[in-house]
Amino acid sequence: MEKPKPIVPRSGGVEPGFTGSSETIPGVFWNRVNSHTQKVALRYKRLGIWHELTWSEFGDEVRACAYGLMALGVEPGDKVAILSADRPEWFFADLGALSAAAVSVGIYPTSSAGQCEYVVRHSEAKVWIVDNQEQYDKVAEVRGRLPDVHNVVVIDPTGVRGIKDVTVMTFDAMKARGRKFEEERPKELTERLQAIDPDGTAFIVYTSGTTGPPKGAMQAHRNFLQGAASCLDAAGTREDDEGICYLPLAHIMERVSSYSGLLLRGASGSCAESTDTLLQDLKEVSPTVFQAVPRTWEKLKAGIELRMAESTWLKRGAYAAALQIGFRWCRNELSGQKPGIQLQAARLAAEWTVLKKLRERFGLHRIRAAFSGAAPIAPEVIDFFRAIGLPLREGYGQTETGVTVITPANDVRVGKIGVPVEGVQFRIGENGELLCKAPGVMKGYFKDPESTAKVLFDGWFHSGDQGSIDADGYVQLTGRVKDMMITTAGRNIAPQRVENMLKASNYVMDAVLVGEGQPYLTALIALDEETVSEWAQNHDVPFSSFADLASRPEVVELIDGEVRKVNAQWSDREQILDFRILQWELSHDEEELTPTLKVRRKIICEKYSELIEAMYAKATV
Repeated sequence: MEKPKPIVPRSGGVEPGFTGSSETIPGVFWNRVNSHTQKVALRYKRLGIWHELTWSEFGDEVRACAYGLMALGVEPGDKVAILSADRPEWFFADLGALSAAAVSVGIYPTSSAGQCEYVVRHSEAKVWIVDNQEQYDKVAEVRGRLPDVHNVVVIDPTGVRGIKDVTVMTFDAMKARGRKFEEERPKELTERLQAIDPDGTAFIVYTSGTTGPPKGAMQAHRNFLQGAASCLDAAGTREDDEGICYLPLAHIMERVSSYSGLLLRGASGSCAESTDTLLQDLKEVSPTVFQAVPRTWEKLKAGIELRMAESTWLKRGAYAAALQIGFRWCRNELSGQKPGIQLQAARLAAEWTVLKKLRERFGLHRIRAAFSGAAPIAPEVIDFFRAIGLPLREGYGQTETGVTVITPANDVRVGKIGVPVEGVQFRIGENGELLCKAPGVMKGYFKDPESTAKVLFDGWFHSGDQGSIDADGYVQLTGRVKDMMITTAGRNIAPQRVENMLKASNYVMDAVLVGEGQPYLTALIALDEETVSEWAQNHDVPFSSFADLASRPEVVELIDGEVRKVNAQWSDREQILDFRILQWELSHDEEELTPTLKVRRKIICEKYSELIEAMYAKATV
């Protein structure tokens, strides 16, 4: 794909010198376009080749999309749904919709046709923009049940060009209509931009739906910008930063990081070619800022250790020694002790002989700010990356609030996620629930005042997370209120803490703790296919399939060893006494995982009820 052709400005539209409101998202965007015209805004990869897009070209594309949506009859306040992987066109469509005073509704690209239907119907979207044939197939399956959708726009029309439906068009065709519409009504875009209410809804972010149908959190322009600015300040994001965009832009985490980093800081972003190519894209981009979900950090850690295990004995020895020096350095750092001269010398030697080269090999050498969010991460994973010289920190927030907590760069306390960002307050409610006041808190759930009233009243958002706040203001999470387990022995167990420790193993992809109303704890464990397969090959364990591998006695013994390591850190009543290995990885296609790869506990426990019953059979004999 070639660089999009710039649209020549006509007599209207947004002209150079236009000053938008700093309290609306499109206003901030157009101010950035006019002040950073030739600076690179976005990079994207097509067929293995990276392309660049300047802010001026970015603005041309957004203007064409805004006028194109107007040409399709989109009025202020109308909803525009976007179902696409991260690519420049996602930004064009989103900012085009907002510039037209419409409301953007992101849909996770991994969503099923039924999930897409729910979001599009519930949001009352008039236009549905989709990525490619794979996503259009979902549209075709449910379109007949969505009378509010007037038009479907396909970004990459390969495979769908033969469709004879005048309401289905290509992205380029929509922009062509926009150019013609701009000639007819040249001042329309500027007029709409100037009329946008900063307290009006900018976009709707749908929750993951872990406990029921997804709810649409409405974010106002002003609130989102204020919350995002506080987050970027706490993260230390700068204009000269370069990030990589790969998490779903439909999710609040990527909205606050890559999206607001572009608009509010003018930082450059690179769209990963796909989630499957992330590790290769990381090497090529070498970002300065990188945010990821725990699963990505766990996979990256496992990949590093797997590659090192395949090295020569000399390199393995040097790596092991350097890693131990890194751990010692981090322990001193976290305890506030100044390292001695001997440790300083050892750390310097480890850095220049092993660790710096290791980070370069994986494209991590330029990172000065790294974050994990969207779900709790095991302290062991944070320890590992900080030991190899990557300054990994945690961030915390929710769909309804944006990012509200970030670990300070100079005071990391493993096990605690950090302190509230500027303007955010926390207090502890009933059952240890965290209550939050923040500038980025949603307006409410779209068309759901009852659910809104349950979580948002007296200015406080009820998070559903259990936690504590220490004397220094550091927030610690213990788990979800609804996930807390009580065994027949009366023990209260927060499953996520144990699960995260299991997932810190290089051989475990996912773990689900079971024990509600039972005499002891058990676990369902999904293997990391890559690392366990490599282990099996290195240990001459034959297998013909992943299911066969998962059932091998040697693999069961391997995982038993990992479980024992976790058990050693807990009291007898909090230890896992039995487990079962699943014969395949958990999948969002089967609705076992949310789009951000969090476990849907209820669905998994129902689906694998027979395995769970087998683990408790001896308790009932």
